[in-house]
Amino acid sequence: MQFPFTKQDEILYWANLYTKDQKPERKRQEEDVIKIKCSVEDKGYLTKCELMEMGGWKDRFARSNIKNGSSSEHIEAVTCDAFRLGDDWEKLEKLTDIVGVGESIASVILHLYDQERYPILDRHALWSLTIDHTKVEYDEPFWKKYVNFCQAKVNCHGVCMRTLDRALYKFSESGAATALKTITDEMFF
Repeated sequence: MQFPFTKQDEILYWANLYTKDQKPERKRQEEDVIKIKCSVEDKGYLTKCELMEMGGWKDRFARSNIKNGSSSEHIEAVTCDAFRLGDDWEKLEKLTDIVGVGESIASVILHLYDQERYPILDRHALWSLTIDHTKVEYDEPFWKKYVNFCQAKVNCHGVCMRTLDRALYKFSESGAATALKTITDEMFF
């Protein structure tokens, strides 16, 4: 993984661009999804409607996949179990027991449930780190390495995980990650 930022100011710059360029509808949707965290903390699980909201925020097709997939009872039981687990990988894997929830949506659930601990597993963020998402196996070693890498960067640069996630996402849109990947590839080949 090649980290594109060297200073906190750079992370904040890209994260602020993300927020500034966000359409009002998308901004409201993100705020609504983040509010779900309080409900989850009180109950200890996600309802089907809450999960559809979270999934729909990440991927517009996820809402219907979740709606037509697992029952409300199954979703509540799985999310309750996942939030109680101690292992990062086991949490992610448990959430994928829900129809319509793959590793990426599961990472969103974990990120919104515990923003200080979990990054979002997103092709844009991976691209910013010079990782080709089409060649990555989302397995336990990769997930744990990714979580630890992002946590280290958050701690090193004094930002929160949500800020880092926004910065990585926005940086990928700039095309700068392509230049960084080319330089990195040339250094090793």
